[in-house]
Amino acid sequence: MPIQLGMCWGHNTKLNCLEYHRDSEVNIGTHDFILLLAKEDEIEAGVLDTSKVKAFRVPAGAAVEVYATTLHYAPCHTSKEDGFRVAVALPMGTNTEKPVIKPGNSEDKMLWARNKWLLAHPETSEAKNGAYIGLKGANIDIQEEL
Repeated sequence: MPIQLGMCWGHNTKLNCLEYHRDSEVNIGTHDFILLLAKEDEIEAGVLDTSKVKAFRVPAGAAVEVYATTLHYAPCHTSKEDGFRVAVALPMGTNTEKPVIKPGNSEDKMLWARNKWLLAHPETSEAKNGAYIGLKGANIDIQEEL
C-alpha cells in the first residue's frame, strides 16, 4: 500500500478531538509523547464519553501502530520545553481534501477529510469550524500530571 510520511510537532496537553481512519497509522517520536486513545466501538449513538479515553506514554524512538479501530488525535508533550515531534506514516492521501459525498448514514457526518472521521469536543476550534460534535464530558487536559 502506498504511504505518506509526515511530521506532527508542537505543544499540546488537551484531548480536543478524536479521529480514526480505515487503516492503521504508525507514530515514532523524537522525544517521549503521550497518546490519548479510545476504542471506536465505544462510540454510542454517534457520541463518545471522554471518560473512556486512556493516556499512554510512548518512549522516544518507539514505533506505535495505531489501529484503524483506535480513536486518537494530536500527541501530547511530556516536556514543556521540548514539546512533541512525531513522525506519522499513513496511507497515501489521508487527511487531504474531504471527498464530496451525500451523507447516507450517521458516520458520514463525521467525515472531516479523506480517510479521516473526526469527533470534536464542543469547546474546540474544530467544532466552531463545523466539525461533528461527538465528544461529551470533560475536554481532558493532562497539564497537571506533567
